Formats: sequence, C-alpha cells, structure tokens
Amino acid sequence: MVRSLSRVPIQLRSLAVCVACEECFELGVSTCPSCGSDEYVPLLHQLEGRILNLTSLN
Repeated sequence: MVRSLSRVPIQLRSLAVCVACEECFELGVSTCPSCGSDEYVPLLHQLEGRILNLTSLN
C-alpha cells in the first residue's frame, strides 16, 4: 500500500518501527496501529549507529 507523506514535520525521536510488519508509527500507543503487535523499536535507536558511522567517515 502506498501512502502519501504528510507535510507535518515529525521528530525521529517520536517514531517507532514495528518488528512484525515494519510499519512506522508515532510512539505513545502500546501496539502497532497496522498489525496490533506490541513489539517495536524506536526509530532513532535504529538510526543512531548509522548516523555516527557516516559522520566518522568524513
């Protein structure tokens, strides 16, 4: 399913990625709105290591 991106800015620290369906959603709910799974990872935690690795290459 393709969804259009909203033009409202969203901070990375407020997003999570569902482990079960890989859907991104805003933190604050206890389960993924798409599949109902309660297993998710904050998106910023996934990106922090990659951002640090990219900056160390420069």
